[in-house]
Amino acid sequence: MIQLITGAVGSVAFGMLFHMKSKYLPLAGAGGFLSWLVFLIGKTIWGSVFLPTLLAGFITDLYAEILARICKETSTSFFVTSVIPLIPGSTLYYCMNSIMEGNTMQALAYGRDTFLFAFGIAAGMSIGWAICYFFRTVKSK
Repeated sequence: MIQLITGAVGSVAFGMLFHMKSKYLPLAGAGGFLSWLVFLIGKTIWGSVFLPTLLAGFITDLYAEILARICKETSTSFFVTSVIPLIPGSTLYYCMNSIMEGNTMQALAYGRDTFLFAFGIAAGMSIGWAICYFFRTVKSK
């Protein structure tokens, strides 16, 4: 539960840093909570890093797209603040630390996880964006 709350608080803090309208800060917090919740559930199911991150990125993008339509704002501001808990800062730090210590095998393991986190976020976002774009195109015709 502490992880979920800190994910929400971190998303709100980044919303404030990016000068998000104060009335949308609770939505950013809910998005951070949601993205980390989906990741944790996926991690217990699959155990790896890529699929939970892909699912969390996808759900977060759908959340941002829905909020963009409701609030008549861009989806980017909602997505960026909501995806903050998924950013692989710790694995990147440990990868660089292992490189500095000369521990190549550990650096490769952390580097792989960092890449899988980043690729999962990007792939999930792309899939969500493509689906929303498809539905917008169909709706306009």
